[in-house]
Amino acid sequence: MSHVTSDQRRATISFGTEGWRGIIADDFTVESVQRLSQAIAAYFHEHAQGPVRLAVGYDTRFLSDRMAALVAEVLAGNGCEVWVAAHSSPTPALSTFVRHQQLTGGVMVTASHNPPQFNGVKVKTSDGGSIDPEATQRIEALLDQRPVQRVPWAEAAAQRRLHRVDILPAYLAGLRSFVRLASIRRAGLRVVVDAMHGTGNRLVERAVGKGRTRLTTLHAEPDPLFGGHAPEPIPRYLTELLRTTKRSRAHLGLATDGDADRIGAARPDGRFLNPGQILCVILLHLLEERGLRGGVVTTISNIAWIPAMAQEFGLKLYEVPVGFKHIAKLMREDHILIGGEESGGIGIAAYLPERDGILLGLLLMELLAMRGQSLLTILRQLERKYGTFAYGRVDLHIPEAARDQLMRRLTTDPPTTIAGRPIQTTKTYDGLKLIGRQREWILFRLSGTEPILRIYAEAPSETAVQRLLTWGKRLAHA
Repeated sequence: MSHVTSDQRRATISFGTEGWRGIIADDFTVESVQRLSQAIAAYFHEHAQGPVRLAVGYDTRFLSDRMAALVAEVLAGNGCEVWVAAHSSPTPALSTFVRHQQLTGGVMVTASHNPPQFNGVKVKTSDGGSIDPEATQRIEALLDQRPVQRVPWAEAAAQRRLHRVDILPAYLAGLRSFVRLASIRRAGLRVVVDAMHGTGNRLVERAVGKGRTRLTTLHAEPDPLFGGHAPEPIPRYLTELLRTTKRSRAHLGLATDGDADRIGAARPDGRFLNPGQILCVILLHLLEERGLRGGVVTTISNIAWIPAMAQEFGLKLYEVPVGFKHIAKLMREDHILIGGEESGGIGIAAYLPERDGILLGLLLMELLAMRGQSLLTILRQLERKYGTFAYGRVDLHIPEAARDQLMRRLTTDPPTTIAGRPIQTTKTYDGLKLIGRQREWILFRLSGTEPILRIYAEAPSETAVQRLLTWGKRLAHA
């Protein structure tokens, strides 16, 4: 066993909305990954009832496979028994494997939807879900409390502390047991899937299998550069999916992010279906076709349809800060049906207290197959009930000092109007959200995973949303 120390500058490691992220070769280095792995091992030893048994997975990013092996060696050096994914796999596949094998937890090497220059680490609990905020704080407190203990791979494998394993069979089996795939196969749907060069690969095709439904997958091949942009399923990165869905007259377009735990979608007319709308149509399906009930969790940045639906169906509604760890915590504590973020992270508690972009894509297909209506028809029905809204987001790259100064200014001396209109409510628990009297709102918050300021807005029309975003950008640069 080796004890690793370093005199180099030590990167600051802190958990954001989901895990820790850093720029490769700057913050995300061999040393920082070892330090974090040591703290993770210490955390699980503190909380485990018996031997610590962990799984390690990784995505298609540069160095992810090597860093996953490094994580495993440090965990093994701390007396953990470790199962390492045999190849790049989705984060929800790791989560499923952890729960299926009744392990203590899991570690995923990924930067999710972040640009290619980033990498990072997510930590999962024994139920496959994200660790809660208190746990991330404890891991941060354990950093550098002990020297890194690491056992070389060959030695740990010989001692049967390290194992290579294909985690995909358990994942696919879980999907097949939850999703009504026979209905999808018979439905004769045409679906386009954009894997965005990430771990989604052709897993939707594999899950559905052969039948009348036809799937076309774009960008299935792994690429550490993700085609030259962030593997984030938002409109500016999904041009080809939107165009192909419309041109091929597909019923639906789907996209998953770099580690396939987030979803994006395209309507048959080639327009983007925002994640809040995805949550709503799946919630409708779970309530009306599946007959399920439970609470609904949404984040501060999500759309107004969600609380309106919860109210109509008499469902308990929770609003939490951005970050699926807050949703996962509620899924453990209460009877929750569904929870989701504006960013496309949506989870079904009956399946797993974790996001899963592939599962959500399959459920959208199941909805169309079982309901026998087009996606546009379903959306029009929801609009008639809950109103017509437009939604938008802009990301501003502002120097760190300026971002912090801006947020201090906004929270200590907030605007008295929204683009000249009266404010009805102000929320400050995750950034600053200003809610107007005409069903419009704007939110300013710092990203928990990237050095950017996000501005979100929702209003009754696209013109009104753009007006709000323009006003917000001027305020940010004032």
